[in-house]
Amino acid sequence: MRVCGVVAEYNPFHLGHAYHLARAREVTGCDYVAVVMSGSFVERGEPAVMDKWERAECALLHGADLVVELPARFAVRSADWFARGGVGILSGMGADALCFGCESPVDTLLPLAKILCDEPAELRAAIRQGLDRGETLARARSEALCRLYGAEEGALSLPNNALAMEYMRANLLMGEPMEIYGVPRAGDYHAEELPGEGFASATAIRSAAMRGEDLSAFVPEATLEKLRDRNRLYDPRRFDDLLIYALRTMELERLAHLCDGGEGVENRLIRAAREAGSREALLTLAKCKRYTWARLSRLCAQAMLGLTPRADEAPRYARVLGFRRSASPLMRRIREKGTIPLCADPSAIKDDGDLRMDALATDIFGLCTGDEALRASGRDFRRKPVIVP
Repeated sequence: MRVCGVVAEYNPFHLGHAYHLARAREVTGCDYVAVVMSGSFVERGEPAVMDKWERAECALLHGADLVVELPARFAVRSADWFARGGVGILSGMGADALCFGCESPVDTLLPLAKILCDEPAELRAAIRQGLDRGETLARARSEALCRLYGAEEGALSLPNNALAMEYMRANLLMGEPMEIYGVPRAGDYHAEELPGEGFASATAIRSAAMRGEDLSAFVPEATLEKLRDRNRLYDPRRFDDLLIYALRTMELERLAHLCDGGEGVENRLIRAAREAGSREALLTLAKCKRYTWARLSRLCAQAMLGLTPRADEAPRYARVLGFRRSASPLMRRIREKGTIPLCADPSAIKDDGDLRMDALATDIFGLCTGDEALRASGRDFRRKPVIVP
C-alpha cells in the first residue's frame, strides 16, 4: 500500500484543488490520498468560509480518501509552523509521499531547503542584516538565498514556492520520512477577481460567493451547493465585532505572551483596536514595515484562541474529519503502524488541549454564521466524521 499526503486549507474546495488531488495520485502512484486540512480557522487569521466537515466532504467527493484536521495551534501560525504541523501529522500516519503545488520545479527548491536546514553562519548573518533593515523574515531570507546561493530572484517570494520550501524543510528535519513531489501551480494564487477561464483562486471564489456570483465554472457541484446557503457561510462582520471586543477587553500582558506577540506589537494592536470598528480597519491602522498585515492578522486569531508558545511542538494525534468507506484498509494501516493515534471518536481525546482549542475555534466560527445549528457550542465533541461511499 502506498499513501500520498497533502496539506491544505480548501477554503473553499475548488476545481484547482480537485486537479491537484488527481495529479498527486498520478505522479506518486499511490493507492490512497490522505489530506491534513486546516479546521475552523485558517492561516490568514480568520475563520474558514464554511464548516470544516463540509469542506472535508467536498474533498472526499473529489479525490481525497481521508481528511484529518490540522490543529489550530499550527493552522494560525507562520508558514514554518503550518508546514511543521501538517508534515508532522502525515509522517505520524506513515505517509510514503508528500505532494504540494509550487511555481518552480522541486529540484531547484530542494537544495535551498537543505541550506535552510543547515543554517550556515553566513546565511544567518545575511538574514539578520535584512531584519535590521526592517525587512520581513520571508523577504530577508529570500534575498539572502538569492545573493549567497544563486536562488532565482523573486521565486522564493511566490506563495506556493514559499510554502513548498517549508514543507521540504519540515520533511528534512524529520529525517525525510516522505518522498517529495511537486505539481506546477497555474494562475494567480492571490487574484481577487474570477478569471475568464482556467482555475480561480480561493480568494476570488470567496469574494464572488459573498457577492452571489455564479461559480459553476470554478468549483465542483458539492462546493457550489454549500456556497449557495449564505446563512451557513462565515460572515466577516460578525467576526469583526467579536475580535474588536476581545482586543478592547484583553490585558496587554496576555497579548504580549501570544505566539506572535512581543516586541511591542501588542501596544500597536491595542491602540488600533480602540479606534477601529472592523478587522480591516484595525489591521490597516496597526500594520507598518516592522509588523506586517499577515503577522497582525495571525496575532488576532491567536488572541481569540489564547494561543501561547508550548513546549510540546509535535502533533499528538490525527483527528479524523471524514473518510471514504473504501479507505478502511488505509485507516487500519495507520492504526497498526502509525506513530500517532488516529482519532475518529473525539471522546478519546476530549481532555487534550489541542482539541479544546479546535472546539473553541469551531464555536467562534459558528457565531460568525447565521445558522442556529452551527452557532451551537461544543459541536467538536458531538460531530461524527463525514463518511462518503
